Amino acid sequence: MYDDIPLPDGFYLAVTAFLGLVLGSFATALAYRVPRDISILKKTRSACTSCGRNLTAPDLVPLFSWIALRGRCRGCGAKIGWQYPLIELGTLSLCLAFYFRFGFQPPQIFFFFALAPMVAAIVAIDFEYKIIPDSLNLAILGAGIGMLAGNALQSPDAVGFIVAKGGEGLAAAILYVAVSLGLRQAIMIWRKKDALGWGDVKFFAVAGFWLGLNPDSAAYLMLVAGLIGIFLAIVWQKIRKEAEFPFGPAILLAFIAMLLWQGPVFLLQ
Repeated sequence: MYDDIPLPDGFYLAVTAFLGLVLGSFATALAYRVPRDISILKKTRSACTSCGRNLTAPDLVPLFSWIALRGRCRGCGAKIGWQYPLIELGTLSLCLAFYFRFGFQPPQIFFFFALAPMVAAIVAIDFEYKIIPDSLNLAILGAGIGMLAGNALQSPDAVGFIVAKGGEGLAAAILYVAVSLGLRQAIMIWRKKDALGWGDVKFFAVAGFWLGLNPDSAAYLMLVAGLIGIFLAIVWQKIRKEAEFPFGPAILLAFIAMLLWQGPVFLLQ
């Protein structure tokens, strides 16, 4: 554990901040590429989407390049969307929140860090396209499985840990799907329209796997998601003048709140 390493807390905070910025840059790539079906593994130079100019190192410093360039391309002067620094800042904030809540505890902290850019990218994509891509849902599930396996290796009984914690996560995923499907059907009967997309339902399953069978978590997740959703709906209708709004960001923010409150079911104590 990091407490056994003779390094000051400031070092781990600096590492967290650095990783948060780097992962924030990765989150912007996810937010741009995933909805356009561009492989994130494809090795292509980052370029201005307006003039096609390849970006150099001074253009690619997360958050600070956008500030230094005043949100414009160094070559053509075209505006660079404000959503990119917001995604980077959001990812950094998540990494810092996980660090302050759970400490720099390997291996689980690295899976928390892996979770951050996925969440930030999904929020950005859902706001713009009103979808939650299956690939990112699976990536968040994969981060949970990775944390489960990593923590199991550090427990006295790895197999027992996986069976107990993994089994609870799987059962919770099924329960969360059932509840979200019931809620979806009820809203369709009541309001005669689909208020929960299939991406939302799939994310509820992923959230259940992370949070486990704690009834308080399930109840508060629904409550907090609903309250955030109402707030976002009001703001969305005032700004975008659209009746339909993406509910995914509300679910993800509620999920993060529950993680920070109780921790994942496979948390290493």
